[in-house]
Amino acid sequence: MTFRQILIAINVTAVVAIIGIVASRVISVRRNPESTTPQNRTEFLEDADLEGRRLERSLGWSLVFVVVIALSLPLYFLFEPSRQSSAEEAFDERAVERGATFYASETMPTYDATSSLLCANCHGTDLGGGSTPYVLNTEHPDCDPLAEPSADRPECLPQTVTWRAPPLDTVLLRYSEDQVREIIINGRPGTPMPAWGVASEKGVLNEQGISDLIAFLESEQITPEEAKRQAEEELAGYPERAADAVASTQQALTDARAELAENPADAGLQDNVTVAEANSAWAQAWQAEVSTASDGERLFQLNCARCHTKNWSFFDPTTAPLFPWMAPGPPGGGAFGPNLTGGATLRQFPGQDGPEDHYEWVAVGAEPNELYGVRGVSSGRMPAFGEILTEEQITAIVEYERGL
Repeated sequence: MTFRQILIAINVTAVVAIIGIVASRVISVRRNPESTTPQNRTEFLEDADLEGRRLERSLGWSLVFVVVIALSLPLYFLFEPSRQSSAEEAFDERAVERGATFYASETMPTYDATSSLLCANCHGTDLGGGSTPYVLNTEHPDCDPLAEPSADRPECLPQTVTWRAPPLDTVLLRYSEDQVREIIINGRPGTPMPAWGVASEKGVLNEQGISDLIAFLESEQITPEEAKRQAEEELAGYPERAADAVASTQQALTDARAELAENPADAGLQDNVTVAEANSAWAQAWQAEVSTASDGERLFQLNCARCHTKNWSFFDPTTAPLFPWMAPGPPGGGAFGPNLTGGATLRQFPGQDGPEDHYEWVAVGAEPNELYGVRGVSSGRMPAFGEILTEEQITAIVEYERGL
């Protein structure tokens, strides 16, 4: 039994005793006949009786209650801080549990059909990132966006792509809690990330629900040391990923050609070969680019390109784009984030201190509406990479960006 429960038991006992005494007095008065003698004239016990056992019992009980009060108050103030912290911990644990339910997908034990938002379907059951289908409207220059879609012009039809969703086990290493709250409330326009907050007039989560979801994310964050170790492994394995893409597309091409050789008259199999050839050439071109890229360029592709390079969020080295407008744009040419090419970073962070200021911006960022560089005003969308990348890696990114 905890100290809090003991205090509750004592108070309950005292209340019951008081109620019992009052009840017994009321019942005893009702059972006794009414006296015609005024109360102030009613004879009472003699002094010898008052100062005997009766008085000793009253004083004894008074002493007991005084001791209880004298001990309870210091003990209360002694244990109150820990009781308060225990209550806070219990509240945080319940918040994490509710947030886990919001995050869960059908395959997770915390899933609830009435309240789960299926975040794990995009960001992974382990919060390590994932993917989701996303429909893009055509950006072909010859297509009228107001015209009726027609199968005769497939380049003008909306296209479904596989959009890579970022990991969330490092989200609070990259963003502040307020920034994460803003993302949850308003989403990311132009991406599959919807607005979940009631305040956006598009979502279902109130302030408590958003706080619960953030509490769950916070409980699942990896350490900065682990994040940096993962970044180093990802950088080291980047050329291998390119080689794997080439191998898989070449195998697909070999299989497609074998099927066509067995049925040379099948037009559908010929189309498969054509697609496989395009995919193989696409993968080989990407491998050639990766093999000659600097660490700064590779790190940029791994960490920055999804915001600063158009179409990079659904870039797939094993699948050639159906149409030119679906191919990745110029590196650093801008998308969700601003254009970094043409010396933009040199103008934003000029002079002798420019590289250092640029490094600070990438590593730490700035709060929304705070100044950075030359008259730059932070939107709060730029993540801080200081806790997930090493100093050498951030320096390499800065050098690459300043050369775009």
